[in-house]
Amino acid sequence: MKKSLKICLGMLCAGALFTPLQSYAQRGEKSLGIIGGFSTYNNGGYMGVDFQYTFVDHVRLAPDIAYSFRNDGKSAFILDVDVHFPFKIAKGFGVYPLVGFAFNNWSYSGGGHASRAGGNIGAGFDFYLTQNLKLNLQGKYSIMNDTSGGFIGLGIGYIF
Repeated sequence: MKKSLKICLGMLCAGALFTPLQSYAQRGEKSLGIIGGFSTYNNGGYMGVDFQYTFVDHVRLAPDIAYSFRNDGKSAFILDVDVHFPFKIAKGFGVYPLVGFAFNNWSYSGGGHASRAGGNIGAGFDFYLTQNLKLNLQGKYSIMNDTSGGFIGLGIGYIF
């Protein structure tokens, strides 16, 4: 599984290098996409939907809603509202630090749950494949009482 994931990521990166790249996040840009990856609190996968809106240059609002699949007897509903600070590194490629608000509702097998609010801190990369399609790789850490953990994800978004 890990080998096939590395092969897929390598193919995506190679494809991105040979694709005509477009401009980077500009004021008024909106995108809707899906993101999936790994959650460290339960050592399981997660998947979600995200929306991004660049309302001024270098500041982007990015709410998302996700579900962390049950593993180690834990699953969660996740709601984040992050602010990205995107900067162009090269044509079609950028980096962004992020900070934000997090709300996680963890459910435990055998009953019980933990609803926690906290903050997010992290960073990510954007790869603009076309004028209307981008990939992003993001890592963030949710800081909250008793349920802190990291989220590492790969996403694809449609720009409109």
